[in-house]
Amino acid sequence: MKYDNYTLYGIHSKTERGLLIGYNSFIFTSSVIGDTLILIGSLRYNAIKLHKVMVTFIQHLAVVDLLLVVFTIVPVAVSLAANGWILGDILCNLSHFANVYFSSVGFLLISVLAVSKTLIVKFPLRAISVSSKTAQSAACGIWLYSLVLIIVTISTGNLGQGGAYFNYLHYDCGIPGTTVFNTVYIVPVLISTVVTMASSVMLIVMVRRIADRRPGGLQWQGVLTVLLTVAVHTAATLPLEIFYIVPSFDGYIPLGRAAWQIAALDLVGNFYIYSLTLYSFREFLKSRMKMISAPLVRCWAGTEGERSAEEGERRRLL
Repeated sequence: MKYDNYTLYGIHSKTERGLLIGYNSFIFTSSVIGDTLILIGSLRYNAIKLHKVMVTFIQHLAVVDLLLVVFTIVPVAVSLAANGWILGDILCNLSHFANVYFSSVGFLLISVLAVSKTLIVKFPLRAISVSSKTAQSAACGIWLYSLVLIIVTISTGNLGQGGAYFNYLHYDCGIPGTTVFNTVYIVPVLISTVVTMASSVMLIVMVRRIADRRPGGLQWQGVLTVLLTVAVHTAATLPLEIFYIVPSFDGYIPLGRAAWQIAALDLVGNFYIYSLTLYSFREFLKSRMKMISAPLVRCWAGTEGERSAEEGERRRLL
C-alpha cells in the first residue's frame, strides 16, 4: 500500500526545508571526509594508536557511518531538495532496509567496543595476546547476525515503517510496522544499549580504582575515546529509540523528524572525538593539512615574489 500525503507529512516551510538540506549536507560532508580520514589514517599510517582490537572495531564503525550516509542521508537530502521522493519504490525500500541493517550493526559495534575496552583494562596481560583477527571475526559476526535479523523480518513481509515522517517526506513505499520488527530490531538495540551503559559504568569504576592505586599507570586516551564515543552515541540515538518504543509518540511528525535529525549527529561524532582524545590522530591530521597546504603556500609565495620583482623593476625604471 503506497500513498502520498503532502498535507500530513510534507514540509511546507521553505525555510525549514532549506535548513534541513543544509544540515544533511553538513552531515554528509563531515562524515565522508572524517570517516575516510579515519580509515586511511588507521589502515595506512597507524594513526590510531590504541589496542588492535579497538582499532578494528573503530574501522568497522567508520564503514558503518559511511554506508548510513550513502543510503539514508543522501536520499533524504535529494528528496528534500526536490520536495518529494523522486527515487522510486526500490530505493525507498532499499534505503529503509539499509538504515535498519547498518544501524543495528552500529549499535552492536559500540557495545563490543565498550565491552572490549573494559576487558582490556581488567585483564591487561591477557589482552596482549588477543589479535586483530579475533576482533575481525567478532565484527564479521556482528554484520552476519544483523543480516540474519533483516532476512527474518523480510521473510515475514514486515520491516517497520518506510518513508513518511521517517524520511521527512510525504511518500510511503508501503512497509507496515509490526511486532516482528520490534522483536528482532528494537529489542536487540535496547539490550545492546543496556550492555553498553553497564560496560561504561564498570570501566569508569575500574579506571578510578587503578588511578587511585597507581597514579599515572593508566593510558587515559583509550578510556576517554571509548567513554566519549558511548556518550555521544547514546545521547544522539536515545531520542529516536524512545520515539520508536513509546506508542503515544507514533505519528507525531515533528518529534520523529527531530529525533532522526539528532540521531544523524552520531554519524559525524567519532571523527571529532578521535581528533580530541588521540594525539597520534591529531598529528596525522596536521601532516595531511601541511601536505595539502604546501602547494598553496608555494603558489602564494611565488606570486608575492613576482609582484616584488615587478615593483622593483618599476621603481628602477622611474
